[in-house]
Amino acid sequence: PKAIDGNINTRWSGSGIGAYLTLDLGSTKSICSVSVAWYSGETRINTFTISTATVATATFTQVYSGSSLLNNDSQPITFSSSSVQARYVRLTFKGNTVNTWSSVSEFKVFQAGFAHPGIFVSKEQLAYVKGRIGAGAAPYTGYYNKARSSSWGQITYTAKPVSVMVCGASNSNDVGCTDACNDGLAAYTQTLIWQYSGNVSYATNAIKILNAWSVKLTKIDMDSKNNSKSNGVLQAGWLGEMWVRTAEILRWGGSSGWTSTDINRFTTMLNTIILPLVTNGWIWGNGNWELTMAEATMNIGIFTENSTAYDAGLALARRRVPWYFYLASDGALPKAPPIYTTQAAIVDLWHDQDIFKEGLAQETCRDFTHTQFAMASTTNMAETARIQNLGLWAEFQARLVPAFEFHSYYLINKPSPSPSWLCDGKLALQNMPTWEVGYNQFYVRSGLPMR
Repeated sequence: PKAIDGNINTRWSGSGIGAYLTLDLGSTKSICSVSVAWYSGETRINTFTISTATVATATFTQVYSGSSLLNNDSQPITFSSSSVQARYVRLTFKGNTVNTWSSVSEFKVFQAGFAHPGIFVSKEQLAYVKGRIGAGAAPYTGYYNKARSSSWGQITYTAKPVSVMVCGASNSNDVGCTDACNDGLAAYTQTLIWQYSGNVSYATNAIKILNAWSVKLTKIDMDSKNNSKSNGVLQAGWLGEMWVRTAEILRWGGSSGWTSTDINRFTTMLNTIILPLVTNGWIWGNGNWELTMAEATMNIGIFTENSTAYDAGLALARRRVPWYFYLASDGALPKAPPIYTTQAAIVDLWHDQDIFKEGLAQETCRDFTHTQFAMASTTNMAETARIQNLGLWAEFQARLVPAFEFHSYYLINKPSPSPSWLCDGKLALQNMPTWEVGYNQFYVRSGLPMR
């Protein structure tokens, strides 16, 4: 069929509601997602379902129901779990906004299994940046040189591991916490320098940093009722983001020299110390915590090739994003974790904000710094999922685009005074390096006319 010929300029068409296209994979396989490119997709929204079966005569089981985006790119479709057993995969047309013809340019099925390197950056992205630096192109070369001259980029950088890490609220207790984050930034910086320069000495030092922690760390002490230990789960989330992002490239990005013994010890540290603190999430308080924990859980799942952990991270992200970014369709009040059962409790969670407009985030009235932490974790997860052929960008777009537009407006224009309806006219405006990933997805890739 022309829908699987690899040519975006050809198409399969079916007439009428209920028309369907079924692909036979030849044998039962473990699949994780599909992608669909719709003919004239920029002019119409198509509604459809995806169903699977292991036997042609069996009843097909629906694994997805939704609508297309307004573009004719290949749009990834995420299943509710990381893998489904199927031989037959069926796309059923339910209608579009122009006519009753179903026209599909390309329909692809992706087998389960993780792409490596596949956390936040892909092999292709790393190679692209390396090429731009090699050509002396801006801004890549300037940032590369800045990284090499930074304290994190020095080949003499030495880790400062501790056996028991203790992290208190607002840095009230700091036993290894700041050092662990700085060590993670140094390891990641030097891993990227290795990728872009080819100088394996940087990989060697990054490995020394990760090894130092996996040898010594035995516990992240956590007690939510004790302010001197209450940030343990958040710290675990931060390390699951940065340490694992680094480890993914060192393990899968070329000949770094990281031994299987070292990798196994690092994996054991992740599974026994960090993952238990992040995998169940955190429904209490500010949402940037749980989004950080969701990203860490996804990352660990990919690095260790543990689909259960990866699915747990996806589930955390999918539950918290609607609780964090407000849409008018949510109603008079935002969606909230189930422990917040009254209007007063929800307003308190949203830092005394009682007027809700599209794009507002749960921590907007706390400050823009923590709001951008949450935005960064969300876009990081969506980009990681894209590399893994899962469509979180499409799932989160309706909430993320208004949030990007809303917060960037106030950061750019800095209205004085701020509107009285918003945070009692008092905005804590701080700009963080948060925006490029989402901008690239929504404006560059998808062509959305963002305000």
